[in-house]
Amino acid sequence: MSTAISSCSIDSWTTDDVRPPERVEYWMSVISAATRYRVDPTCSPGTFRGRLLRIGTVSYTLGRASADCAQGHRTAAMASEDPHDIRTLMVTIRGQLLISQGDQQFRVGPGGAFLASSNSPFEARLDHADIALLTIPGAEMDNRLRPGARRSASRVLDVNRGLGRVLVGMLSGLFAQRAYLSAAEFDAVCDRLVDLLCMLSVGDDRPDTEGGLGEVEAMVRRYVREHATDPGLTGATVARALGWSLRQVQLAMQQAGTTPRDLIREQRLALVHERLRSPGPIVIGDLAHTSGFSSNSVLSTAFRQRYGMSPREFRAQYLLDACVTTVRNG
Repeated sequence: MSTAISSCSIDSWTTDDVRPPERVEYWMSVISAATRYRVDPTCSPGTFRGRLLRIGTVSYTLGRASADCAQGHRTAAMASEDPHDIRTLMVTIRGQLLISQGDQQFRVGPGGAFLASSNSPFEARLDHADIALLTIPGAEMDNRLRPGARRSASRVLDVNRGLGRVLVGMLSGLFAQRAYLSAAEFDAVCDRLVDLLCMLSVGDDRPDTEGGLGEVEAMVRRYVREHATDPGLTGATVARALGWSLRQVQLAMQQAGTTPRDLIREQRLALVHERLRSPGPIVIGDLAHTSGFSSNSVLSTAFRQRYGMSPREFRAQYLLDACVTTVRNG
């Protein structure tokens, strides 16, 4: 079955549409033709079940596949005969994805992902698995990465936390909203996913575009706003929490004209400044502890440098100004 919405195609196949004895042949002929890999069921023909939903445009394809037991492989001959360079991100949602490539074997369970290239032969086995698939033109990744980073990109990725978790969340959202997106909107989201995938796959590197750093900056600023009161917050802890390297975070902040340390300090000072203007009672001595500063003296020095007076002086001036305003207003 196939439908199209603003040139964004939606296709689905399931073995439930055919009689049990015909399911294996159906899967091999239809599903293998829909992918760049040969896919063979490895369990009893009468009990095998599989399904695939695929959404795509000319540039990108997003899929969701499940199978009781199936094996997909791409031989060296298949790789050499195919002129297209396609990367496929495989994210395990349920079950196990077993990958064999050369003399290496990888077991990718829930919370893990594998990045495959159509130029490299490999074998993948699904064991009662449910996986998400994102196919990407190789040039889309290579154009974002420096030559050295392309060679060092990881194949097995951790998507259970940090940046990987963000990426999977975007994949899930894209899949859930598939019926409401035009082709242009679908491709725009996939472009952002490729930026994040490049960061995740190379670890201590980044997409070689200003747009990629802009996204890093936005997410760092949001994280710092939400965790500024944590006294242990540093550039390194921000990077670790978001799944990036400290170098990526530093580069993004450098492009924005600041540093992770200065950003954290400014956010904490903004919190103190806001609290000092509160009409209710406050305890000046508690501000450092509740705003993430290591001590009252550190807070006082930073606040004076920023606002020209100590927190206590600022509070006194604020209360005086408020009192004068009240009297004038009668």
